Amino acid sequence: MNNNIDQFRKSFETLLNQKSPAAHNRKSHTAMAKLVPVMESRQDSNHLFDSAELPTTQEEHTAQRIVRQWFGKETAVNQGLIGCHPDFVHLEGTDEKEYHHITTMFIDIKNSTRLALRYSLEEVQHIKNSILRAASEMVRAMDGHVHRFMGDALMAYFGRRGQSKESTAMAAISCATMLRTFMQQVVVPTLDSRQIDAKDLGFRIGIDFGDDKDVLWSSYGFSEVNEVTATSFFVDASAKLQSMASKDGAMLGHNLINLLDFPEVLTSQKFEQRDGRDIPVDFLRPNYRLSDGSPMNYVIRELNYNKFSALLPLPTELKQQITSDILAKDGVNFCANILNQANGKMHYPSMSQCLPKNMTIQFALTLSPRLLGQLNMPMKCKFTKQNYGCEAENQRQTKPEIIEYPIRSIADSYFDFERETAFRGVHVVTAELIDRNGKLIFRDSIGIHIS
Repeated sequence: MNNNIDQFRKSFETLLNQKSPAAHNRKSHTAMAKLVPVMESRQDSNHLFDSAELPTTQEEHTAQRIVRQWFGKETAVNQGLIGCHPDFVHLEGTDEKEYHHITTMFIDIKNSTRLALRYSLEEVQHIKNSILRAASEMVRAMDGHVHRFMGDALMAYFGRRGQSKESTAMAAISCATMLRTFMQQVVVPTLDSRQIDAKDLGFRIGIDFGDDKDVLWSSYGFSEVNEVTATSFFVDASAKLQSMASKDGAMLGHNLINLLDFPEVLTSQKFEQRDGRDIPVDFLRPNYRLSDGSPMNYVIRELNYNKFSALLPLPTELKQQITSDILAKDGVNFCANILNQANGKMHYPSMSQCLPKNMTIQFALTLSPRLLGQLNMPMKCKFTKQNYGCEAENQRQTKPEIIEYPIRSIADSYFDFERETAFRGVHVVTAELIDRNGKLIFRDSIGIHIS
């Protein structure tokens, strides 16, 4: 796992070490790409980057492979091209129209404009392009589709025919969280190491969901000059949400929150400073008027990065660097498994997919005997299961369930319990290891997403 973390961090250096030729064909650039040696950082701002070709396919998808592995996705990388969503290519240059749901994400590089005041245009282009490359790889890693680049912004769709609405919508939220993680843990430190002042750089993200009746796909333009895209209030709302997001923040629309029955604990109220006071921002801006003249009052919330990142299926060593809710300990592992008669035990990476009801999930904490031999006994293993969502509330099943096991010797190295997927929404199981003095020495959480 530690090796994967190092590769994750080095993946952006690989992109930053590459410089695009003046022109290339996107369909053939892999064939003409060349391996470029890692370049040493330069003090002179006029020589921050050496000229080089595009990265090879292996280099281009380094971060994507690692992320896909963490989320339990198939090993093959997502090599989808930018442009028309693959499900609607048949609409290009026609007057045909089609309704189909989609989750839309808008990503903007915050504070990129100021780069032009300090660096040459070629260097600014290289920095922004490297960041957008990283962002597009994170979108593709989560099986999203990059629709277009717009200056220092990116528009992406999540959702395909035959895929679960809930799984693809949650993938967009996971993508937003991974983008912030990548920016804070990889991009900014790497640029800083190249003497590039990157402390103010960050992403601003807006995400919303439009259901089948609310999203119209069609071709805009003429038969020879056209673009297939989605027409929907919720697509437009995603762009508005992005403009309202703070640096390294993601704004979520009510339709998305409602689709997922997304827990309030994983969101935050957005505030803005006005006359020295924090004023809550509850609704999308501008607050449009309905046909009867009343305000739309479209509810928005900010993604709680600290809380949601604790549920990402990342190594605990990385998670504890991005959220205070996680405490890693070498030799301790917490995981979830799907149990069924047909396939036996199958690993379930936290929040990796939306599960149906009536499935059996096993939660297991494993301790290395080597570790136990270094600790003072007795200790305690503690599991806390917390249900969220309307169905659990209606059944009065939101009270935390606590399960504890004593640890008396090095023979006590494995603890587990099983539960059925019963209520729609997101539910969380937290495992903790507590020593004889009551000191917490390990804590990790797994999110189970149920449709």
